[in-house]
Amino acid sequence: MNLRRIKHTLLRLTAEEKVIGIGSLAMLIGTFMPWYSVVMNFDNKSLTETGFSGDLGVIGFVIFIMSLISLIVLVAENMRLPLPQFSYKREQILFFFLGEAFFLTLLTMAIYTKRSLEFTEAGLRFGIYLALLGSFLGALSAFALMQKQKKNEVQAFFSHEQKGEEDDVEEEEVTETLTKKEMTQLEPEPMYFEEDAETIEAIEEVVESEASDYIPEDEMIEEVREEPKSAGKQADYFTREAGVEKPHEKPKSGGKMSMGFYEDK
Repeated sequence: MNLRRIKHTLLRLTAEEKVIGIGSLAMLIGTFMPWYSVVMNFDNKSLTETGFSGDLGVIGFVIFIMSLISLIVLVAENMRLPLPQFSYKREQILFFFLGEAFFLTLLTMAIYTKRSLEFTEAGLRFGIYLALLGSFLGALSAFALMQKQKKNEVQAFFSHEQKGEEDDVEEEEVTETLTKKEMTQLEPEPMYFEEDAETIEAIEEVVESEASDYIPEDEMIEEVREEPKSAGKQADYFTREAGVEKPHEKPKSGGKMSMGFYEDK
């Protein structure tokens, strides 16, 4: 059961996490292998030191602990192992431990290289190179994992904003359609009874009759102006028929009549 669980956990890891796991295992294995060897000239004896031996064995032990912590942090989430809560993310913790292991391995190589100048036959062995390569690949993969996580967070943030805007637009459209439906439902339908219909028809007839009898004000004023003219014409006609002259008109033969009148007298 445990083997199946471990296999399932390894299959669930991403490419970066797999590289981190391989680098951490390489560091673990490299600490048990030879790191430095020296051959004495006077007795032809060789001295070989691993990651835990010699005066620099403390550095090798620290590198071993860091690689072990990196492995535990890597698989703890998938294997549901209880871990203390940290304020840093898993990728940041992995990058710190693997980067620190890479720095300590470089420091150890520099010290051993300086010591090899004092001996005729001295040099670095493959164990320290394995630890250096594992720590470098692990730190590089942890950094790539951090950048990938930041990219996913940024994309999720902007996609959330776009979804929020789309949801707002959809909500506005839904509210507009609902308000239109409510307004159409609230409008009262015209319902008339027989009595109401009769009264409405009577009112319409009265309005139509009033509209037909209506005379505009301009026409009424013109009629009032024309009435005195027609009345004056009628009065002139009747006076002419009766043989009565108007007082303001002078007779055509007025002078001759007056002269004859005085002559008779």
